Amino acid sequence: MFRKFAAVVAFVALPAMLNAQSRGVPVENIDRSVSPCTDFDAYANGQWRATHPMPAIQNTWALRTVTQDDTRARLRSIAEEDASKAASAPKGSPTQLTGDFYAACMDEPRVNALGLKPLERMLQGIEAVHDVKSLSAQIVRMQEISLAAPLALNAAQNLHDTTQMIAEIEILGLGMPDRDYYLRDESRFKDTREKYTAYMHKMFDLASSGDSSKSDADAALAIAAVMKIETALAQARLSRVELRDPKVTDHLMTFAELKALAPNFDWSEEFHALGVPSDGHINVPQPKLVQAFDNLLTSASLDDWRAYLRWQLLNGEAAKLSASFENERFAFYGTVLTGAKENRPRWQRCVIATDGLLGEALGREYVDRYLPPEAKARARQMAVNIVNELKRSIETRDWMTAPTKAKALEKVNALNIKIGYPDKWKDYAGVVVDRSAYLEDSLSAARYGVRDDLSQIGKPVDRTRWGMTPPTMNAYYSPEMNEIVVPAGYLQPPGFDPKGLDAINYGAVGVSIGHEISHGVDDEGAKFAADGTLQNWWTDADYKNFEARTACTTKQYDNYFVEPGLHLQGKLVTGEALGDLGGVNLSYRAYQRSREGKGPEPTIDGFTPDQQFFLAEAQWRGAIVRAEALRTAVSADPHPPGRFRVLGPLSNMPEFEKAFNCKPGDPMVRAETERCAVW
Repeated sequence: MFRKFAAVVAFVALPAMLNAQSRGVPVENIDRSVSPCTDFDAYANGQWRATHPMPAIQNTWALRTVTQDDTRARLRSIAEEDASKAASAPKGSPTQLTGDFYAACMDEPRVNALGLKPLERMLQGIEAVHDVKSLSAQIVRMQEISLAAPLALNAAQNLHDTTQMIAEIEILGLGMPDRDYYLRDESRFKDTREKYTAYMHKMFDLASSGDSSKSDADAALAIAAVMKIETALAQARLSRVELRDPKVTDHLMTFAELKALAPNFDWSEEFHALGVPSDGHINVPQPKLVQAFDNLLTSASLDDWRAYLRWQLLNGEAAKLSASFENERFAFYGTVLTGAKENRPRWQRCVIATDGLLGEALGREYVDRYLPPEAKARARQMAVNIVNELKRSIETRDWMTAPTKAKALEKVNALNIKIGYPDKWKDYAGVVVDRSAYLEDSLSAARYGVRDDLSQIGKPVDRTRWGMTPPTMNAYYSPEMNEIVVPAGYLQPPGFDPKGLDAINYGAVGVSIGHEISHGVDDEGAKFAADGTLQNWWTDADYKNFEARTACTTKQYDNYFVEPGLHLQGKLVTGEALGDLGGVNLSYRAYQRSREGKGPEPTIDGFTPDQQFFLAEAQWRGAIVRAEALRTAVSADPHPPGRFRVLGPLSNMPEFEKAFNCKPGDPMVRAETERCAVW
């Protein structure tokens, strides 16, 4: 179905699929009281926002948010049909798995009646911890159900031989979004800490309901234990900015070296219980953090560890428990951290859970219904055309020398493009789903996910695997695989229409595809070679020139404020901002070249083809975000908020300035000496 994308030479024009009735961007969304040269996001989206207030369940609001919910409604129909047919479907078939899983999730009365009972056995296992060895064993058991408490053993590509999969050791297990929430004393962090501990108190109270031996004093001790361990882990963590440098997290070692690094943990039991070979390379992204975890095994008391593990289990599985637990979890993660006022309706939560755990079973029917062959073909060709523009850009950069250009072109020629869905579907072998046992179903699917991931270790890389499910409305670039992946869920109106205008397709999803392609040569991607290995393929002078251009973007985004006194971290968002800048430039040029020999597309509703392109970009990328979510994003999210994904890249483009007749000095026109440009 997919073939390796080896080289792109000639530009291929997309077929003309337009007619006089082709619809342009929805002009009813435009706020004409705003000048496009002052605030293009408000201009392109203002009227839509005025007539479509943000629903209580949302923390981010945009046209693409509505599209995502439309996708979930389609998945709901599929899941409900599967539920009606599951009884007669073969056990383990996609229909039986997704149908019974969704039905079990939707049986809220039964979930509520069970309360905490589904977790009792695991809670008893935690209470049985009596020494460091049994503590290690319990941490392993939690990994088996995909709970990092706080240890996670995963499969990863060897960055020095990307044909091979190796083990990787990470320490996670923080309940708040980032280490700053534990370590910094600004009021927004202190306030969140207080609300986090209040949330813990409510959850511990719920877990001890009916047990008179459990008191507020017990809950207070448990909360203090959790905060002690999580704060110690936060202190040892690298910052999110530091973690953006792949060289910082590249630490290959042997099994013997891992045991010497962290001697208190039972690594032999870890690898044996999880079925992972211990005779190969192991990457430890943060050795000091692993040491901190290991020290805590003996410096923190067993009572502290039991409290911490109970919390990790309760917090990790709360969404699958009765409403009392789920509601408290939403009150913190949904309302405190992101500002949402209400939880999503249960059907949406169940669709999200089904897609998250059984996405390739649910996704088979989705692609059959909603990804016609012509849509897949047109999206692929659009991606090819955008890749060609990156090649042309590399060839014409006056700040790169020939040797670096050759290496860059080698990398782009090796880029693999995956569109729609995988060649080979996951079989979910061993997953047991019973519509009377939602939590057990979730744990069975989680165990499969862990086994499926760990089974790769010690084997050659399987390049047919996908990191997103087919219905996902998103896309990604993998530097180790040197591939972009665009799931079927992304290829739908209004962002993409196989029978629609090129201007809109390139302006919306085309920019997103260009964004992912640009990640191959952003400040992180530029450190990976054509085969995905971590190596320097730049001359020193060329890399300094490249760094100067990325520094321009860092400075630009450092000066974007989400509220008075709180601005974006330029160094945190640089990679995504470079992706946005490269994506819109490459897709715009690809769009222009696609019209060669065919003439321009029509002016529609008074908007020229170029204006249609930029309006499509703004209406697809632009978003409003609740204040709580913005504050969280500044600390933890490498993506700029939607508003700045419009204002940032477009204000650097002379083509945008020309399309809307903007003038020097207008807010949407950066001074020529301050304009950022890389590709």
